[in-house]
Amino acid sequence: MRNTFFLEKEVIEEHLKEMAAYLKKNSIDAAYISSFDIFMNEYVPMQESLRYYFSGFSGSVAEVLLLSNGKCHLFVDGRYHEQADIEVKADGVIVEKCPFGQSLIEATLEKITALGLKSLWVDGDRTPLGHFSKFSKIVENVEVGNTKIIQNFISFQAFTKDATLSKVKKLSSSKDKIRKILKEGEGLWLNSLDSISWLTNLRGYGLPFQSSFMARCFATRDGIELAIPNNYLIDFEDDFINVHRCSIDEFSKDLPANSDIEKIYYDPALINLTDFNCLGERFGENNLTALKGGIIPVHAIKTKKEMEYIDAAFTSGDRAILNSLNWLKSSFHNGEQVSELDFYHKTTEFYSLEGAKGHSFGTIAGFGANSSIIHYSSPSPKKFATDGEIALMDSGGYFEGGFATDTTRTIFLGKGEASEKQKLIYTLVLKGLLNAQNAVFPEGTWGSHIDALARTPILRGGFNYAHGTGHGVGVNVHEGGLRFSPTSSIPLKEGNLGSIEPGIYLPGFGGVRLENIAEVVAHPTLEGMLTFKPVVWIGFDHALINKDLMNKEEIQWLNEYEAECEKRGTLFS
Repeated sequence: MRNTFFLEKEVIEEHLKEMAAYLKKNSIDAAYISSFDIFMNEYVPMQESLRYYFSGFSGSVAEVLLLSNGKCHLFVDGRYHEQADIEVKADGVIVEKCPFGQSLIEATLEKITALGLKSLWVDGDRTPLGHFSKFSKIVENVEVGNTKIIQNFISFQAFTKDATLSKVKKLSSSKDKIRKILKEGEGLWLNSLDSISWLTNLRGYGLPFQSSFMARCFATRDGIELAIPNNYLIDFEDDFINVHRCSIDEFSKDLPANSDIEKIYYDPALINLTDFNCLGERFGENNLTALKGGIIPVHAIKTKKEMEYIDAAFTSGDRAILNSLNWLKSSFHNGEQVSELDFYHKTTEFYSLEGAKGHSFGTIAGFGANSSIIHYSSPSPKKFATDGEIALMDSGGYFEGGFATDTTRTIFLGKGEASEKQKLIYTLVLKGLLNAQNAVFPEGTWGSHIDALARTPILRGGFNYAHGTGHGVGVNVHEGGLRFSPTSSIPLKEGNLGSIEPGIYLPGFGGVRLENIAEVVAHPTLEGMLTFKPVVWIGFDHALINKDLMNKEEIQWLNEYEAECEKRGTLFS
């Protein structure tokens, strides 16, 4: 599903002008515009992304600080530096490229301080409580508004999508899950859509690139109150789940009070300010208790039944990816003219043939220099496969069970031999993947240690990459509870599932990323140690491998991995 919603620069400039006028009229220095929707969601349809209306930037993550003088600061991390330069055209929008390791909200706070801002407007419907708390510490006055105010002067186009909620079978019941989490007298408020989907065992595919659905959830040991849009259909029965068809942004205001509940848990990073205030008024703010991460650390540990669905999904995904890459290579070598957009659409066909219900994110299909754009989201009908170039494909899907897949492969499109530079960057990235994937470590090892294993061969080659090495994977393709980055202190536990995806990106030349998803498992022979078990089994492109750059152990790891691929029929030809 490609984003086809687009605003001309003149429209964006008018939005900036109108918002600045509103701020001036109300004597407010600036407005914070987040990338979130009311669910604190990552993949927000462009129609619902207020940040897009003021910047023209379509990446999934960014922050906006809009000043009363009409200037707009757009904060992007290393994944989007190149993309922001390409997309942002509107006068007055200043791209702030955050260095690797600095969070976007930290950069936003620094800019607020540097500009000496005294007052700030925020949208309570789309601002996390945690962000509001940080703003309140550095700004004298934080004015809390709502989305309706912004909609008064932008040409807002709401996103709606039907969904039918159905239950995933063979998983632990919602009742068993919640009774392991809560004690008597405790309640749990959930905004996080993947957590709601996991807790209820429901899937709806009600938003782009997600198997989850629009909802709010309040749970106790006695049952789950689930708010869903009026247009959703239901194809399940569960006495533990009480469904409310309603305006879900009003659910926290209308939630029935329960005098037996003395403590209500919430995640400060994922509850919006509006819901927090409503819950405080309804239950008493003293009864609200912050639970960092919500229940994400619970569902970040995969059960045996979940892994059965996940393994099957990746087996199907492996075939879809391999068929897509082989189609691209054979079409190119047969002299056919293949564009990035052709390749993009063909991958969708191959995923559908394997039974995919949808993609878990927008497929990245970049040829040549475009492969260096880390989150390249605009496959071109005019960029064709060219002799001597590399192609990068990053894709994922949803299959039975509704757990996300995610895999990246880079291949050579040349009819001759790859260049030494192409082989160099590919082999260094491969070394990084193999070193991390074959790590042996005790439980509790920080994610930063795994990042270092993947990054070291690349750094020794004189390169680096401006993103983390891995993220958790679950109902959403990006799940908390696991992160591999130089600053990650999240401890690894048996049952974690996440990506290992080092890369090298050279603007104007091309980029390489290789990504496998792997489960953290007990080491088969070393007591007390953990290691990784891949769930992705797709071979690598040997036209891009220079084995003279690999040591004996790395070559052995490669041979062992590809021997399993050969058994499965998933070697890249």
